[in-house]
Order: sequence, then structure tokens, then C-alpha cells
Amino acid sequence: MKNTQAQPITKVYLATSFFNDQQKARVTKALEVLETNATVGVVHQPFDFQYKDALIDHDPEGVFGSLEWQVATYNNDVNAVGNSDVCVALYDMDQEDVGIAFEFGMFVALHKPIILLPFSQKPAEDYEVNLMLARGVSTWLQPNYFDQLADFNFNHPMAQPNVPYPVI
Repeated sequence: MKNTQAQPITKVYLATSFFNDQQKARVTKALEVLETNATVGVVHQPFDFQYKDALIDHDPEGVFGSLEWQVATYNNDVNAVGNSDVCVALYDMDQEDVGIAFEFGMFVALHKPIILLPFSQKPAEDYEVNLMLARGVSTWLQPNYFDQLADFNFNHPMAQPNVPYPVI
């Protein structure tokens, strides 16, 4: 039964934008839901591991945005992607983030699955998803519903390629 029994062993990289209060609230909610998932062992949220604790609104050593901070942040995120088993992306369709697209590229290059939970405020037909993003994602979840993360089997993430938006 070891092959089908849920095990809390999967290392999740939580990719998300962190530019506004709504996006920050999504991170908190996603972490709460992932905490209940029986197949998740570790969640790496990059904003929990900032170089010298530097954030845009908290910078004790005055390094935020410097070359030193940029290189350290980039290397820390690349290492975390390499150490993770799967990417869970909270993808804001109304404020797309090229940084997340870069992370997707790393996961694809490493042959690791991407589970994308999109967030949108308009009807699905009002959006367009680039085919490179659409086909790089392993599993598209239904927009705006965190609960899907509670019972998703991250030990054996099955592909679900149906994009809930038009693909161009």
C-alpha cells in the first residue's frame, strides 16, 4: 500500500506574487490549506527566506534592491526550486508576474510538475493565456478556489491540462 497511501513527504515550492495586500493574503490562505494536506511535508515560501530579512517595507541593513540582494535572492530561489518536488503557483491573472514565469521555466527544465491555481476577477473569456505558459503547467486548478489544495495528491500529481481560459 505504500504506493497509494498519502505520505507527508512532498516538498512544495509556493510561487506567488507578493506586490499587494490581496496577493499577500492569498499566501497566508494557501499556507493554511497546504498545512492540512496529508501529502505535503514542507512548503517553501520564498518570502519567508529573504536575504538579510530585507523586504520592500522592512530593510534593517539597507540592502533591498542592491546587487548583493538581487544575486542572493536569485540564488536562494534557484536553490529552493532545485530542492523542491513540485511547484504550487498562485497566479494572478489580473497582474501577471514575469518572475513566476521564470520560475515555471526552471521547473519545466527540471521536469518537475507545476500545479497552478489561477486568480481572476473577470469572466474567463476576458483573459488570454500564452500557449507556452498554458502547456508548461502540468495541472490547472479551477480559478479562485483554495480548497483544491487541501486534498490534492502531491505525492502523485496527475496532469490536468485543461486551461480554464482561452489559450493563444
